[in-house]
Amino acid sequence: GTESRGVDLPHVNQNFETNAKGIFIAGELGGMGLIKNSIEQGQQAIENMIKLKKPSRENILDVVIIGAGPAGISATLASKKHELSSVTLEQDSLGGTVFTFPRSKLVMTSPMDLPLYGKVKLHDTSKDELLALWNKVIEQHEIEIKENTKVESIIPLPDDTFKVVTNTGKEYISNYVLLAIGRRGSPRKLNVPGEDSQKVSYRLLEPERISGKKILIVGGGDSAVESAMLLMENNEVILSYRKDKFARIKPKNRESITEAIDSKSIEAIFNSNLKSINDKSIMIKVDNEENTRTIENDLVYIFAGGEMPTSFLQKAGVEITKRFGHIVRKY
Repeated sequence: GTESRGVDLPHVNQNFETNAKGIFIAGELGGMGLIKNSIEQGQQAIENMIKLKKPSRENILDVVIIGAGPAGISATLASKKHELSSVTLEQDSLGGTVFTFPRSKLVMTSPMDLPLYGKVKLHDTSKDELLALWNKVIEQHEIEIKENTKVESIIPLPDDTFKVVTNTGKEYISNYVLLAIGRRGSPRKLNVPGEDSQKVSYRLLEPERISGKKILIVGGGDSAVESAMLLMENNEVILSYRKDKFARIKPKNRESITEAIDSKSIEAIFNSNLKSINDKSIMIKVDNEENTRTIENDLVYIFAGGEMPTSFLQKAGVEITKRFGHIVRKY
């Protein structure tokens, strides 16, 4: 968060434990989004649980790990390393948010330590390389990740354990819970007519398979501009953004998207809002135009961010506070 734009963060102490004793948070949800940091935190959170020395009991897991992104995978491997009984639940696929990145996207540029594997010396690591490494270590150590399993609720029990309820009807009782779910519990929707159409998506998978399409991309962040640039060579791409310029994108992305717009490889419509989605067209309203534009369209990708799972956390007893950044001045 900045001085003027706060960010909601859960209460987490130096051991990654929340105000709700026994519930830990690692990775992006706690404010650390970098993959390397998330991997370190996942391992450290498990090691801090061990220090608390809560005794193991029959039919009660030591820990339920929610999320199989960088922090969740690291925590899963650390649990196996320290012989803790655990289960890892992922609402989508192994890798979490990393799985949704374009195939060739660079996701790491520095070495890391991975539990049960050791030093990972890969540099300029792509998404595919990182997922392959994770799969290799998980298979070698016979670890199961329960994919497509969404946690509906975490219920504290009187004996200081937790009941974790999933959408499959399966319930788990554990001494600890580690939340490694990221900040985007679910994609933010625009709530416009036609948004439930099958031609609408909130993530881009395998862009190399998409060609000859008229595509609208909604958003002005890194995900939106990166997706637009991946699709522009083989498709007609329009980028719609509600503001008058890109605000918070990486310098390299800013340079590349500006070049693409100047060369007319991508059409950018600033100060615009998507109004409706139809089978073969979309309707966009531009602020300074009286009439709404109707544009031929085959596919729509919406990158409007995600909604932090605040209600889910609060029901489990985790407190959320809006934090504001500050500027450190050197004299």
